[in-house]
Amino acid sequence: DIGIFMRRPKQLNYIQKKLVDIKYFIYGSNKYLEKHGMPKTIGDLNKHKFISFGKGAPSPVYNPDWALKLGMKDNKKRKTVMKVNSVYGLLLAVQTGVGLAALPDYLTVKQPNIVKVLPNIEGPITEAHFVYPQSMKNVARVQAFRNFLYSKISEWEF
Repeated sequence: DIGIFMRRPKQLNYIQKKLVDIKYFIYGSNKYLEKHGMPKTIGDLNKHKFISFGKGAPSPVYNPDWALKLGMKDNKKRKTVMKVNSVYGLLLAVQTGVGLAALPDYLTVKQPNIVKVLPNIEGPITEAHFVYPQSMKNVARVQAFRNFLYSKISEWEF
């Protein structure tokens, strides 16, 4: 079997090919930002509602609470108004105006009605890896799929 891992795999007996670095930023909807204002500083984030990745489900990013801790002292976190267990759920919550959330850049491309907040503040980078067993090294279908992934990634506009 083959897989796409959203962090560097620990299995050393698998072939691992890095696909892409995924960057995270804070986003809000146009509707939310019109009502609550656009944060201009990290301190302004304390006046806003946040949506976060909930506990229990595996997180697609190493530090899912980075935006909640940004600029806070003593490792404290901002309170959230909503927790969801999928990245797509975070996007939907942001689009409907629930609050601000950290989203991966690949998910926000060409999405209507969302705005990058504090665009110079980047969250942790997540590495996506294409992973497959050594025994599939010379399988033509695996090589073709890997090449297909790289060709599609080269077309990304972020």
